[in-house]
Amino acid sequence: MATGPGLANLLPMAAMLIGVVSILRSRRARRNGRDGRDGDAGNDDTLARRDAAMEMERRMASYLAQRDMGRSSGRSGDRDGQENGL
Repeated sequence: MATGPGLANLLPMAAMLIGVVSILRSRRARRNGRDGRDGDAGNDDTLARRDAAMEMERRMASYLAQRDMGRSSGRSGDRDGQENGL
């Protein structure tokens, strides 16, 4: 049984090699504009998620702009500048 110790060292090395190769393939796929998944099933989900994230960022930017405009107008009843809500 001389192969036992040799296989014990070979299996973790093979797993590490598979992991490195998969990481490099997914990086290359993302760099080329794909999401790294096989097939087209993930593309629709990815586009929908990206669109939803862009819409949420647009709404948040609009909200923050409106909130900042309210602060700069000098409203007398504005409590945002007060500490601890007093």
